Amino acid sequence: MDVSKDTLVTMSANTIDLIGITIYMTNISNDILITKQIHDIYSLRWQIELIFKIWKSIFHISSVKPVKIERFKCQLYGKLILLVLSSIVMFKMRSELLKKKKFETSEIKTAQIVHEYVQELYFNFMTPSSNFKVLTRIYNCICKNGRKSHRKDKKTFFDILGVSYNHREGRCETAA
Repeated sequence: MDVSKDTLVTMSANTIDLIGITIYMTNISNDILITKQIHDIYSLRWQIELIFKIWKSIFHISSVKPVKIERFKCQLYGKLILLVLSSIVMFKMRSELLKKKKFETSEIKTAQIVHEYVQELYFNFMTPSSNFKVLTRIYNCICKNGRKSHRKDKKTFFDILGVSYNHREGRCETAA
């Protein structure tokens, strides 16, 4: 028997043995996908959930005050436009850093950095030179603070897709 320090729940030896087991139930035959591929595809599913998590926690798409339907639609369209424009900036920055600096950036860190600059981007929208300066600052901030953390023996999104990038001490490693 082992006692969890966080919840003070006693776990049986059987429970402890099962902690490291992941079960996937699917109707896909082994002819189409092997077990390892099913695990990788399920891991990619997290990327979609992560986008919705970013929308909800960083861009606060779920916070709505009780208003008339017309005003709600207006606010919703505004938030969706903000999400599209922010996503364009985020994905372009991540793509450029992968291509030029050969490292993967964190989706959440990148979204937080872009969100910090959204208002400044909006106010400088009419002056292209100012916008370029803001985008450069966003790029530099993501480059400095947005690197994705790698956990030992855990594949990232780019690892699963087989993209080549840097993630340790400046040496390039080929994923997967």
